[in-house]
Amino acid sequence: MIEGDVTYKYEGASEEKFNVSSKGTITLETVEVKDGKYILKLTPSKTVIKVGDTLLEDITDSETAISRVISTSLVEIKSNGEVVSVKEISPGILDISQILMILPAFPEKLTRPWKQTVPAFSIPGIPMCSLTFTYTYSQAKDGISKVQLLSNQAIKEERKEKDVIISFTGRNASNGEFLFDEGKGKLKSFDGIIDLLLNIVFKVPSSPERKTLGSQSVPLKIGLKLKISITQR
Repeated sequence: MIEGDVTYKYEGASEEKFNVSSKGTITLETVEVKDGKYILKLTPSKTVIKVGDTLLEDITDSETAISRVISTSLVEIKSNGEVVSVKEISPGILDISQILMILPAFPEKLTRPWKQTVPAFSIPGIPMCSLTFTYTYSQAKDGISKVQLLSNQAIKEERKEKDVIISFTGRNASNGEFLFDEGKGKLKSFDGIIDLLLNIVFKVPSSPERKTLGSQSVPLKIGLKLKISITQR
């Protein structure tokens, strides 16, 4: 389940806010195991997806339908949980498999917290930067171990896409908790909140038609607060 609010505001315009909601079932199928890596196929079904008052999809009554909004994807993952790559094989509007990039990649020693950086993932209509999280492992009780996810990241990043320079500043204040069944070696659940405040500036070169010199800047402010819940069945 993913549910929450997105706000955005261009300079000189009113702030816009909309709610997003996505629920459904993701079936994981092991396609291949090679050199300590697993290739998993993620197939979304029984989905209901809303953006504001608009219902994008509802296939909850179908036992066989596959989502056209959420991508069917292949994920390559190491035995320690590190996600190596994500590839869409049936593209949709949203590639939910990218959320798996926040899975903890367990180090050899779990005696102290460790950090991971997640590459910029794709959210339709929203430019993204890379995100850094800190993970803390708690020893198992009754066979269930916990990994806390926490971030207090001051964001400062710049990248170039063709002729456009995109700079990011802001704050990542996300948090969450993974539960693992150590007896089965499987993720039991994840509950967390992705909480981002981004100030984005697009710098574009002046067009030949304009007499002004230098680049032009287009500022955009984005707030993203999404509750994410994953439960194994």
